[in-house]
Amino acid sequence: MPNFISTEIYNRLLVDLSGAFMAAATSTGADLNDKLAEALACAGVLPEACRGDFEGRVPAA
Repeated sequence: MPNFISTEIYNRLLVDLSGAFMAAATSTGADLNDKLAEALACAGVLPEACRGDFEGRVPAA
């Protein structure tokens, strides 16, 4: 089952992922995996291993 996000968030994610790729491709110090992980985290997409860091927190309004 796919996960659906708003069109606005989806478009922002595409821009961020493209930017991450370009930053890694044109820089000697940037790692593509790190840049992609950062873009995904900014979009609120995190691996299951991070769940404990957020449990018990009240979402921001």
